[in-house]
Amino acid sequence: MIGMTQIESDEARRIVETELVLPAGDLLDIAEARHPGGQGALGLEFGRYEGSTDRYLFSTTVEDEEGAVWHLLLDAHSGEVVQDVAADQEQQDGQDDGRIVPGVRVIGDGAGPHASA
Repeated sequence: MIGMTQIESDEARRIVETELVLPAGDLLDIAEARHPGGQGALGLEFGRYEGSTDRYLFSTTVEDEEGAVWHLLLDAHSGEVVQDVAADQEQQDGQDDGRIVPGVRVIGDGAGPHASA
């Protein structure tokens, strides 16, 4: 299991603005392509690989066309999907330890095609 340490909104904004990571919209497109057809992203946030000071993760929750909910972690630098787990499977396996489940905080002002309602 991959651990993620949450970062504050101002740090998330800084790493996006300085292009240390891919834009949130690009990362959401990758996640939504894995599980298309639903409501799309239900939440998102940036964090650091646990124990790292300069490697970032992007965490999101998406819904697919059948209504299943998926928790995904992407490497925020490359866009590589490093974890993709069905929410119900994650709970059955006891993996919902609070470190990898994304919140619903929107980075920035929430404007744009991937803004949360």
